[in-house]
Amino acid sequence: MDVTTLELRYDDERPASVALVDGLRTLEDPNAVVDELEFTLYDYVDPEALDALLADGSGDGDLVVSFSVDGYRVIMTNAGRVRIRTHE
Repeated sequence: MDVTTLELRYDDERPASVALVDGLRTLEDPNAVVDELEFTLYDYVDPEALDALLADGSGDGDLVVSFSVDGYRVIMTNAGRVRIRTHE
């Protein structure tokens, strides 16, 4: 089984939820638009709550949030880091 991992960052210009959707879109289909994903982020996590919890990504990384989204494992920290991992 192949494992694909994508790491990206968020900050005060690009909120955590937007970075997450961008990463999921890249893994699903780099040419897709957000509306073409077969799921919505709201099905798995509240984007506004995620953004409020992780803030602008300038933390020291002591807050880690992990959850699954449509077969992907997501790990995000308040230091602006996003890791999305899947099994193919």
